[in-house]
Amino acid sequence: MVIVGCQESVDPVLETEEAFSMYGYLDPSSDQQALRIFTVDGILFPTTTDFLDAVVTSVNMDTGETIVWRDSVITFRDRSIGHVFVADFRATHSTRYIITAVRSDGREAFVDLITPPDGDVRIDNIVSSRSNVIVTMNWADVPRIIQADVSYFVRIPFPDGSDTTTVRVDIKSGRVQENSDGTWAVTIIPSSDIGAIFSALQIQPGRTPVILHQIEVKAFVVSEEWESPVGSFDPELLVQPGTFSNVHNGFGFVGGGYFDSFIFVLDDEIARDAGFSIDR
Repeated sequence: MVIVGCQESVDPVLETEEAFSMYGYLDPSSDQQALRIFTVDGILFPTTTDFLDAVVTSVNMDTGETIVWRDSVITFRDRSIGHVFVADFRATHSTRYIITAVRSDGREAFVDLITPPDGDVRIDNIVSSRSNVIVTMNWADVPRIIQADVSYFVRIPFPDGSDTTTVRVDIKSGRVQENSDGTWAVTIIPSSDIGAIFSALQIQPGRTPVILHQIEVKAFVVSEEWESPVGSFDPELLVQPGTFSNVHNGFGFVGGGYFDSFIFVLDDEIARDAGFSIDR
């Protein structure tokens, strides 16, 4: 999210002693980590495909393990060039890491972060009546959730009616808020989302049965560093150098984050209230 959010609308940074801009996050759910890194040499964006003059390392401050990252040069569709440093390891939860980028002349930028813990999630409440179904999940023991997406797995018949197939429909509809006790609530409304499901599948309600199989909610759990100074996570605002930064001797933001997946099944009666068909 942070890596791709760094758009080419960023203004050039001139006459600065800062060495690098760094964007990305350590992901405890992935076996490969990635950071996008820019030099700050009068212009922010690189113009050649040469490898960056940078040695990037990460140190696990609990174990002392040091990993050297490798540069990958990417040319985007608009012909702009990006440097994404990658490393093959799985970050651990609730762990302090220091990531450093060093130039050949000794100038360096670094970030000091703690990855978020592995949280605990459960369904907190289900409100169900005809054409009105609201499901609220509760995430405990996590510092912050800044985004939630929903995937509906539904079964629909083949055109000839001989069988059914299961398809996945992704919808950006999760509402996130912090509770008074410090836990985080993610709320979805299947009775509203079903309209988007019909639209995505290009089927007409009442004519083609749509049977709900299961629902997957993915919450983006992040570390404490993810506190926006502008009150929202608008990439057009946050990507401006210095606006949202935790990089020492540089610009940008590197935190810890992961998508925590929670899958559940609604009872037939609740699924019917939300507008889905029932498998008879």
